[in-house]
Amino acid sequence: MQTLKLSLLAGAAMTLAACSSHPTGSTAMVTTEQLQGSVWQVNTLNGSDVGDALVTLNFHEPGRLAGKAACNNYMASYTLEDDSFTVKTGGVTMMACPQPLMKLEQQFLGALEGVNQADITEDGQLVLSGADEVRIEASRQK
Repeated sequence: MQTLKLSLLAGAAMTLAACSSHPTGSTAMVTTEQLQGSVWQVNTLNGSDVGDALVTLNFHEPGRLAGKAACNNYMASYTLEDDSFTVKTGGVTMMACPQPLMKLEQQFLGALEGVNQADITEDGQLVLSGADEVRIEASRQK
């Protein structure tokens, strides 16, 4: 009886591990080539629409990222590995803007630091995600 319980428990654990590592329909990690090109414009940040604010991601060269963070320009570096994508923010210009833009900028820069996954959806959207419900969704700027 004890052996049967252990076998069932081990089987359940393996099934859960297999299901959680690559959910059905998930996309593969992006490539540097997919990130580069025209600028990405952020549409939603952690589930909220950014409205008319200009928030952009420009992967202008491998490992380098820059853009507009609602108020100020920013520079960052990124690391793309087999199963992870991380961003380390660097310099930010120091303009003062209306409080709603400053708040959005702080949320965006904080979210960038929390990113650990980058995917491109079937409809061409860039999705950067991470722990604590971090989610940045962007489309190519027109």
